[in-house]
Amino acid sequence: MTNITFSVDQDLHRKMKNHPEIKWSEILRRAIIDYLTKIEEPSQISVKDLRNQLDPELLQRIDNMDPEYAGEFYKQAKKVELERTKRLWDLERSSER
Repeated sequence: MTNITFSVDQDLHRKMKNHPEIKWSEILRRAIIDYLTKIEEPSQISVKDLRNQLDPELLQRIDNMDPEYAGEFYKQAKKVELERTKRLWDLERSSER
């Protein structure tokens, strides 16, 4: 197993020290696993639900899309969604500080 070092401010460290019963490395390990699961394994959603969530203009573009272009479109959309998810995660982390 590999070791990783991370930094926390003194206030947080003091609060962590007040709870010696908690295995902080396990908390971090689970948080990392959860985050990786979020970004690597998209949640399952039905096609109908997805279509209902799409902007009508985008939905029309998809419906009129050349089938040969669809694969490339999917790759680009997946990349954009991954970037969006990372930005949301960063925003969520920064608001917790």
